[in-house]
Amino acid sequence: MRYVFRLQTVLRVRRAEEKAARAKLHQANVSLVSAIATRDLAEARYLGTSAHVADVASLLGERCDADLAARSVERAQRQVGRAASEAALAHVAWRSAAQRVTMLERLDERRHGEYLQEEARREVAMVDDIVGARHAMAVNP
Repeated sequence: MRYVFRLQTVLRVRRAEEKAARAKLHQANVSLVSAIATRDLAEARYLGTSAHVADVASLLGERCDADLAARSVERAQRQVGRAASEAALAHVAWRSAAQRVTMLERLDERRHGEYLQEEARREVAMVDDIVGARHAMAVNP
């Protein structure tokens, strides 16, 4: 009799779910890294705006540029926050999926161990029966 894990189909589905969750986590992390790089670039542009006051027109132009750069930094920071939230949610989803897979794998290992023990017991019983029958035949020819 061959060992078959009755929940093999469920385990296969859970592994597929974990793989999908891992892919989503990877994508979320890539998005987070991209958002951080965009924010850092916006901050560098903002810090690069300097006020060289020559006249009122240049002051207004530089002030407008600085205001746009500051808004760009704010928008980039909000995007980083959203990306970080999505990455955290993706991590939680992946962790949950991984735990379900681990639980089923442990159950499979335990059941397989129980199956092997039962097989060993059956072998011992069969050997005992054979030895007992041979002994009975030797005593009563």
